[in-house]
Amino acid sequence: MSSSLQKKRVSQLDGLRALAILSVCWFHWQPEQWKTDLPYEIGLYFFLVLTGYFITSHLLKIREALEQKGGAWLWQAWKQFQSRRMLRILVPYYVALGVGLLFMVPSLWESFAWYIFPLTNIHIAIEGKWPAATSHFWTLSLQWQFYLIWPLLIWFIPKRFLALSMFLVIGLSVSLGFFPHLFKPFVVWPHKLTWCWFDFFAAGSLLSLAIARGLSFSSPIWRIMMILGCGAYLFLELGRIYEWHTIALGPLSRPILAIGLCGLIAVVSHGTWRPVAWVLECSLLQKIGLYSYGIYLYHNIAPIILGKIMPFLWNSASSDQQALLVLKLSCFVALTGLLSFSSWRYLEVPLDRFRNRG
Repeated sequence: MSSSLQKKRVSQLDGLRALAILSVCWFHWQPEQWKTDLPYEIGLYFFLVLTGYFITSHLLKIREALEQKGGAWLWQAWKQFQSRRMLRILVPYYVALGVGLLFMVPSLWESFAWYIFPLTNIHIAIEGKWPAATSHFWTLSLQWQFYLIWPLLIWFIPKRFLALSMFLVIGLSVSLGFFPHLFKPFVVWPHKLTWCWFDFFAAGSLLSLAIARGLSFSSPIWRIMMILGCGAYLFLELGRIYEWHTIALGPLSRPILAIGLCGLIAVVSHGTWRPVAWVLECSLLQKIGLYSYGIYLYHNIAPIILGKIMPFLWNSASSDQQALLVLKLSCFVALTGLLSFSSWRYLEVPLDRFRNRG
């Protein structure tokens, strides 16, 4: 594989990451007057599948290399993996928590212990309500719990049973979605518990395993999966929103979307059609994709910060409400961009250099 082709493939995936983070931002930022029921949360699901894909690819390489060396390696490898994930994920996360505490974000002060460990998704599941400005941290808690558990599955289970174990994880995760009453009254929102989301991670892991075992990104199976999976999910979701049909698959719609997202990641990794590639490779999307972790950390905190330092954005009696909404959104974008760039430039890049030296 040539280096130029590899660069093109990586850059297109970064462009897709940018579109996903923009959909998540708009899901949280959209004013009530402009609100729609379109499934912007697909961007979040994409990140979960992508995490499963990247992390499993990394874990499989570690297993292959260390098994060839021989000796007892599991415990040391797990500790090293966790320390590297901590530097990459938790340090910027804790800095974002510090910024939120500095600007007196109420949910952080009221439930700090749930955020520091992090166990936000468990807290939300128990309480049954979204905390203002910090609700997005539930997925970061979910991902950290995935990082703790998944290496043990990938490294402990015999290789010939890995695919089967991932299918079992998907089946268990989807099955639990049909029985939320099993967790009540102790948990108000069972669907926010960790294991209810492992189907997306496991789907990305299956994609990684398939590629590791020789299935090429150029295989037509990925394009078929992308079209059928994403198409079926959009038909079901948009049909539900606009009342085109009465089909309701419940938790089964999740693996359908996961299949489509796996196909999408594979197609884009191979290099997609020229007009689409031109969009995904444009410099703006590349920058957004580069800063996507910081954007996710700060996009929900930014409105709270602006409310402290620019209260007129909320208290204005301006007759031109549309112009005021545009101004507010512009300020959200500007502050989120500044904070995410700072996180990338002064935290993520130095931390990556430190990890690579280690």
